[in-house]
Amino acid sequence: MTTATRRTGFTDAALVRLLASWGVQPADGPPSDFHDQLSGWLRWTDAQPLFAALQEPLTVAPLSDDEDASADSAEADSQAVHALLTRTLTEDAPWREAAAPRRRSATSGWIATSAPAPTEMAFDFPTYRRHVVAQQQSMEDRIAPLRARLRRALELRSPAHARMAALDAVMERMLGAPESRLLDALPGLLDKRFAQLRAAAADDAPTTSSWQAGFQHDLEAALHAELDLRWHPIRALLAALHTPDHANAVA
Repeated sequence: MTTATRRTGFTDAALVRLLASWGVQPADGPPSDFHDQLSGWLRWTDAQPLFAALQEPLTVAPLSDDEDASADSAEADSQAVHALLTRTLTEDAPWREAAAPRRRSATSGWIATSAPAPTEMAFDFPTYRRHVVAQQQSMEDRIAPLRARLRRALELRSPAHARMAALDAVMERMLGAPESRLLDALPGLLDKRFAQLRAAAADDAPTTSSWQAGFQHDLEAALHAELDLRWHPIRALLAALHTPDHANAVA
């Protein structure tokens, strides 16, 4: 197979670079080399499901009446999910909601009357933590089903594409748990960043809201970087969907 579902290493990710610039790292932070990291995440027993995904005969259910396996449909679906997640990462932030009164829409529920810039408001860290955890859950709830839909679209294209979908499913099962542990550490790392900025503010004696506005910016940057990290498999699956059948040599 000449085209594969490739994941960018954590050391290459914008989220890791951002955390490094703050001087905070997970307790079991990513090693300097992605291959070293994979050697810690993948055990010899994982070779069997990987071999099966590459070699075993595939059985794919036929296309149902309500399914659309086209690359254009998958692209539109993915863009809609990404746009929604990108919008909610900022518009659902408590400091933005406090600054922008919302009105009731008959079709879409509560919506902001505008999209203001972050306002200088003071919150305790538990408020920020709740926001981060809620956004992480939202990303998980929307990206995981999308990934499954893209795999299904691959399965319906050709045997070669179906093989790539099977490989991605195995990689998700094997790497999902360690990746989740790293992402679950983000609220604690943001807590450290909160303490850093608060301590610096105590030395410089600016207003409390001033340094919190800076923290709000950092928090949003971290969430957007996490979304980018979580989106890598989606990009790879979309690329696979756009790959012509003849470019995939599968035994």
